[in-house]
Amino acid sequence: MGEPRRPVHLAVIVGLSAGAYAASLAGVTALQAASDHQLDAANGPAADAVKTLQAEHARLDDRLAAAASTYDAATAAYADISGQLTAMEKRLGKLAVEVHKVQGSAAWTPPPPPAAVRLPTVTRSSGGSSSGGSASKPAPKPPPTNGSTSASGH
Repeated sequence: MGEPRRPVHLAVIVGLSAGAYAASLAGVTALQAASDHQLDAANGPAADAVKTLQAEHARLDDRLAAAASTYDAATAAYADISGQLTAMEKRLGKLAVEVHKVQGSAAWTPPPPPAAVRLPTVTRSSGGSSSGGSASKPAPKPPPTNGSTSASGH
């Protein structure tokens, strides 16, 4: 008897089937990669649009936050002004009461003066009396002075 026979044909079949399986997997992977590449190229504009949309969303969030801050400031200012207006209305109410109290006396006005009022003329006489006299004279001028006194220290 000789050497036992080895089943080499089984090993060859297993090797060939593993190689065929590996080749088919490589082919499927290559097809999938090409399909993914085409899909990425087709979806590129959509991906850019999504990025733009995200950026605009962030910008809109910032603007909304700024608007909310402005609104809060306006609300605080309105509350402050409302309090001031309430206080002013109270003061105006007190003023209305005072005006009502003096309305009768403030409405009275004295009668107008007569149309032509003649005041008596005043003349100067040489005697110093202002109640009569013949002609008026101009008032005398004080005499000129050129002297100085020692009262001021000069």
